[in-house]
Amino acid sequence: MNVRQSFILILSSFIFTLSSCRRSTEPIYNPQNLQLKVVDVSCTEAWLSLQAKSDYLNKTLKLFKNDSLILEKPLTTKDSLLYIDNLWPNTSYRFQVTLYDGPKLMARSATVTATTMDTTSHDFTWQTYEFGGQGGSSAFYDVAIIDENDIWAVGEIYTGNDQYNAAHWDGEKWELKKIANDSYPRRVVYAFGKNDVWFDGSIKWDGTRYSVHMKNFPLLPNGDGWYKNAMWGVSSEDFYVVGDHGMIAHYDGQKWERIESGTEEKINDIWGITKNNQNIIYCVSGKVLSHTIPGVIKIERNRASPIEWPYQEDRIPHSVWFKKSEIIFVAGGEVALKDYTQTWRIISHLPRYYIHRIRGNANNDLFIAGAYSILAHFNGYNWYLFESGNSAKHYESLDFKGNLVVVVGHIGGRIAFIKMGKR
Repeated sequence: MNVRQSFILILSSFIFTLSSCRRSTEPIYNPQNLQLKVVDVSCTEAWLSLQAKSDYLNKTLKLFKNDSLILEKPLTTKDSLLYIDNLWPNTSYRFQVTLYDGPKLMARSATVTATTMDTTSHDFTWQTYEFGGQGGSSAFYDVAIIDENDIWAVGEIYTGNDQYNAAHWDGEKWELKKIANDSYPRRVVYAFGKNDVWFDGSIKWDGTRYSVHMKNFPLLPNGDGWYKNAMWGVSSEDFYVVGDHGMIAHYDGQKWERIESGTEEKINDIWGITKNNQNIIYCVSGKVLSHTIPGVIKIERNRASPIEWPYQEDRIPHSVWFKKSEIIFVAGGEVALKDYTQTWRIISHLPRYYIHRIRGNANNDLFIAGAYSILAHFNGYNWYLFESGNSAKHYESLDFKGNLVVVVGHIGGRIAFIKMGKR
């Protein structure tokens, strides 16, 4: 071997050694080893998923937001959910995760960007309509918006000369009605369309006439000391009705089926979505001054199962609403939310009046209404309280669609009223 060959061999060895040293000290960057993804966002929160190889367990995880360290803890599972709050609405954030073994940097994820939702407007103008009060106690119990020119409200209205159980809005005025040509009080209305409106879960209005669908109805009739309290569904061939004594019934367009709820308590409300061609439904049960434990019930494939609920005497659930199956809003003594973390937390900072109904367009566009005239809107960032504290005025229900909200109830159990808000 000549001098030139010896020099080349020594130089190659040096480069190889230097390269090896660099590889051993550089952080391992492999997206497959440490995968960070954005699961979802709200106006003020983000949920991130982290998948790591098993070699990284028990190492120190560090989460950075816009290059600032916001979380440091041991990595205990290969699949982790990272929850970040106190964010600003309509703002983009960069997130990255690193893993350390003592002082040694082992891995670094790719940077992901999450943009929070924007807030919605609290700017509503209101108009109120009053009915009845002569010849008997009047109240509205439920309302359904089809569009701004087609709204139904139901209840019991005594005018002195006659008795009614509904009112219909045609875009210009409210007209009192008698559902199924009788004046028996009605408590539930749900609309699938202009010519597909259901009352108390068993009477259908097709735009021309009423038809009764009670054959083989598996629950007690309303006259036996209980009420139907709410209804939800995707069509006239697939809907649910809930009521007192733990009663749940499903209608498939031809026949009724009873669903065993597992409770004898009053079921106050029901809401659902369709996901992957399956209905995901939640009900809430409980009653003020009752000695039974209230709760939340989930229905999948027409089977009911209880969901853990942080029970307190002043936290009885009365209404439920959600847009995504992972984020559930429940209202009653307070407004609570269950999200991807699978834990319940209180999100309202409102007067402690009992909430009868929660409905929304999206997670950043919700209304609540209830006893003592409490009426408030959540825009994803904060609550705006329109009204509260009137001991004689009670909101029983509401519907919210687009920029139109309609709230119904009674004043002193004597006068029925409808309040319409437009944004």
